[in-house]
Amino acid sequence: MLVAGGELAEALEMRFIREVSDGTIAPVPYANYLLIEEAFVRTATRLHGLAVWDAPSWTAVEANARAVHALVGEQTAYFRAARAEWPAAADMSEKQLAQSERLSEFALEAAREGGYAAVMTTLFAAETLYHTWCSAAHEKGNVPPGPIADWVELHAAEPFHAGVRALAAAVDALPADIPDARVHAWFTGMLAAETAFHDAVFG
Repeated sequence: MLVAGGELAEALEMRFIREVSDGTIAPVPYANYLLIEEAFVRTATRLHGLAVWDAPSWTAVEANARAVHALVGEQTAYFRAARAEWPAAADMSEKQLAQSERLSEFALEAAREGGYAAVMTTLFAAETLYHTWCSAAHEKGNVPPGPIADWVELHAAEPFHAGVRALAAAVDALPADIPDARVHAWFTGMLAAETAFHDAVFG
């Protein structure tokens, strides 16, 4: 069983989560977030597509296909609408963009190393982080209405949670010959990359 509570708790303290949850995030940092998060959603889509190909059961194929559908459908539509509505444009330096790209780089390198097992573990880390903080932020009620609230609500909702549960089941079902330390490194490495990614929006 994967245990990484300390690393998850640390990631949940990142500035981006605090400011979105408190309703204090400024327009430009969130515009920056829209830019880089849309790019990572495309990476996640490719990773779930790889998992469809390598899935060990039809149930796993279906779970990853549903994730692809959500990413290229609902989430892609969100970014299109949010960019049109948001009052500020993204403004990121090359250094910030390079920092944000570490998230995709880590996930893709893990996938090349560990295939299906790595994909399930890294995406489980990312989606657990998102469901946890978005659910808390949604319940707290300080998220500003509009695109930010829409994004938070999407990740607090049951369909997204069902996807997280599917990832958890996939990680729990990984073959016993995959060392726990390797799975732990994928999970915690993804959380660290998520923190660097979100910090990049502030410069």
